Amino acid sequence: MGKLSLASSSTEFLPRRPNFGTQGTKTVLWANYFKLNVKALDIYKYSLNVIYGGAATAGSAKQEEEDPKGKKVEKGGKGEAKEAKGKKLGSIIELAMKQFPATPTYASEFKAQVITLGKLKFSNPDGTVEVKYTEAGRSRAETWTVKFNGPESVHVDRLLDYFGTMHDLAGDATFPKFPTEVDAIGIVLGHTPRTDKDAVTIGRGRHFALDEARSEAAPMNSFTVSILRGYFQSVRPATGRLLLNVHVTHAVFRQPIRLDELLGRWGDLKKFYSKTFTNLQPHTKQLENMCDKLHKFLKKSRVRHTVPATRTRPAVTIETPIAGLAHIKDACDKKGGPTETSPKFRFQFPYSGPENVKFFLRRPDSEPATATGLGNLRYDTWVTVNDYWIQKYGVRPNLDLPLVNVGTVNRPMYIPAEQCSVLPGQLVKSKLTPGEQEDMIRFACRFPADNAQSIVTKGRALLALDGNKLLAKFGITVDKELLTVTARELPPPLLNYLRRKSTAISRPEIKDGGWLLRNEQVSQSGRPIAAWSYIHIQAAQHDNAEEVKRAVYSFVEFMESSMGVRIAKQGSPGKICSSKDALPAVFKSLPANTQFVIVVLPDKQSATYNLVKQLGDVTYGIMTVCVQRDMVTKQQGQQGYFANVALKVNLKFGGINQRLTNENELIKGGKTMVVGYDVTHPTNLAAGGGGNAPSMVGLVSSIDSDLAQWPALAWANPPKQEMAESLESKFQSRLELWRSQQKNKGQLPENIIIFRDGVSEGQFNKVLEVELPRLRKACMNLYKASAQPRIALIVSVKRHQTRFFPTDPAHATHRSKSPKEGTVVDRGVTSVRYWDFFLQAHVSLQGTARPAHYTVLLDEIFRPRYGDRAADALEKLTHDMCYLYGRATKAVSICPPAYYADLVCTRARAHQSELYDDASTVKSGGLEQVKARHVHQKLENTMYYI
Repeated sequence: MGKLSLASSSTEFLPRRPNFGTQGTKTVLWANYFKLNVKALDIYKYSLNVIYGGAATAGSAKQEEEDPKGKKVEKGGKGEAKEAKGKKLGSIIELAMKQFPATPTYASEFKAQVITLGKLKFSNPDGTVEVKYTEAGRSRAETWTVKFNGPESVHVDRLLDYFGTMHDLAGDATFPKFPTEVDAIGIVLGHTPRTDKDAVTIGRGRHFALDEARSEAAPMNSFTVSILRGYFQSVRPATGRLLLNVHVTHAVFRQPIRLDELLGRWGDLKKFYSKTFTNLQPHTKQLENMCDKLHKFLKKSRVRHTVPATRTRPAVTIETPIAGLAHIKDACDKKGGPTETSPKFRFQFPYSGPENVKFFLRRPDSEPATATGLGNLRYDTWVTVNDYWIQKYGVRPNLDLPLVNVGTVNRPMYIPAEQCSVLPGQLVKSKLTPGEQEDMIRFACRFPADNAQSIVTKGRALLALDGNKLLAKFGITVDKELLTVTARELPPPLLNYLRRKSTAISRPEIKDGGWLLRNEQVSQSGRPIAAWSYIHIQAAQHDNAEEVKRAVYSFVEFMESSMGVRIAKQGSPGKICSSKDALPAVFKSLPANTQFVIVVLPDKQSATYNLVKQLGDVTYGIMTVCVQRDMVTKQQGQQGYFANVALKVNLKFGGINQRLTNENELIKGGKTMVVGYDVTHPTNLAAGGGGNAPSMVGLVSSIDSDLAQWPALAWANPPKQEMAESLESKFQSRLELWRSQQKNKGQLPENIIIFRDGVSEGQFNKVLEVELPRLRKACMNLYKASAQPRIALIVSVKRHQTRFFPTDPAHATHRSKSPKEGTVVDRGVTSVRYWDFFLQAHVSLQGTARPAHYTVLLDEIFRPRYGDRAADALEKLTHDMCYLYGRATKAVSICPPAYYADLVCTRARAHQSELYDDASTVKSGGLEQVKARHVHQKLENTMYYI
């Protein structure tokens, strides 16, 4: 081991590719890429600041506008920051570009940048453009100032020169290369679909058609959401050329629907709701729960509503986000109490309708001081919303539906629900129901050939890649044919189990990336399970408890006799649990020496599963495994289900399920530790959840050469933060754990291979500059300065948009028609300069297989050890490890250290699921609840998470 400087980590750069891989059977695949042809024109980039107010008074000017009730409302003003977002921001930028004498040739993402062909000519020397913007339904225009910062030259010529040589400029250690140029070309390519009035763009590169002629939607039973198929595009540099990555993508959108129709279909809401609430009392809690869910679903939705005509003004249609349903806490003080101006609800029920909510009717400033009222209503008195709409607009609201707040929580504005319609094209970011998830999977799973055909037809049309005048002006054309790449198919490794009831080695036959356990049992049983029990959560009173008991004991018998798991045949008496809410008491009643509990779940409800894991992993320190009642009791296929669950149990108690027959040369000496770590951020949350939920970190590491046991650590970071200083101490604890193992004889590993999961290319420098020094510091705390370990740091990414399609049916899987398992691609869509590769280790059961993408950020192991064979050595090790994922009898899509780290993060979220399901449980800026949710000390350094 050589001496390495900690300070050097900040200047280390991505290692050069040692060579291309050579192992495996060669084949040719299509990739979902088109070649881009770009001319070196004079292109410039301007960054934008959009400021409320005129150029001289931006940020301090006060302006007035009139709301639909005729009241003038003061917006902005000194000390108040007003920000334009979404479509409004885009409209302001578009108006700014039209202020130039001759509208320039430009492209924009309509947020922060404008790419122009040639320099802009400004009337104002400070590069500002003043825009008058009028929102729909407002009578007065707002003044906004758009500040153009720049220009910054977009050096397309240098980019093209780089592709000709693939040599870095002297002293240039940036990655990715030419980000400004690549980003600018991407903005130009995305401009046309982004400005398509019948399409919607999500993020930087996901485009969806909304019109009936072009949209592709999934058939669903849901009346609240719809699933659309769209197309993703991204500009990607490769060896000697620039490519456009295009792939099908799917997203869930709010279903455009009238709110009165939605309310009438929302859980039978309408049958419980009436203007007098005479039939409300028996159903108050049920109704409140329905309204709560509906309120969270509608919150921040954009709706279209019409303010009816009056004698002095025509009808106005307004598109605006809403605050949800009218709520009794609207316009209350910070303590939740009503103020003098808070709306008055007739009943102490959170939601109410037009006849049961009053607001204080003031005389509008537009009326003379002598005006006394509105029809039969007197000014400066409390009036109901129902009476106001009758007198003001001659409209009688539907009294059987709750009101909708089209204002804000602090400044509510209530209108009848039947006046509103949910607008199309609104992305749903909340967690889907199980039924919606199944609909999404069915719709998204398509044969590779179908996706390829969609890309070259509907995808190209939506993205406007052909006959696009804007692209032509910027000197960009897109080849029509998908790219072909050379690939290789790696053979599967040989695996070792034990033959049942013997000590002989058994090797199952691997076919199509998987194998069956017929006469095999685990390679090594874990710690004996002497004290166990089971909990049967009943779906209904008639649920057959004896049938479940028989199934549980059959499972235990199978684990002991067929799988070789050391578990006592007799457990303590099982517990019957009537509901999820009774689980804490049931766990508390278990014998104190209980090591293991089998929990029989009635369904797939995640809330029940999360509570089981909170109680077992955190509160009591008891290993748990959850099984579904229907799966554990049915006869057909039961043995396969039992075997898969038994594999989990053995891992939880320290066992080894399978080993490699031909151990990897780098691993078998017992001097190499493999590590995986990941950070997951609070996304895809339940409606209303995760307001300030933390990011969760998962860290796993091998403890010996078997690569079977991966004990874990999990901890919380502040929201959206990748890695905190605690990485040093956590990683050091993994080194100490390695040293404590009897097999390792008190020695620390000489080699450390780290798989960092889930970071983008733009974050590579942060991994090297922030995370790597902390890993090295942990090593320096334990190793001698002259004997630091060699480190290889590899980023593994599964969430990317690269896909491969077979050109030869002989090199496709039978079921999904995707490339065969073991397929490696390290050229064609990669860079010769950097060391990365795509590996599809698994067989896709349905849909188009997604390969994992691996990029080497640091290599002190493979190239020094293997020279020109380093690529083959890393690819083989990564591929072989995909067959060592302990809870499955098949190769998995990403190597186990990264896979396990992701599972640890998922389990950590389950341990504090309320933080992600309900924003009200998270204190602003604090992680008090998270700090209390450590895994119980009995389960530390185990695979409790599997």
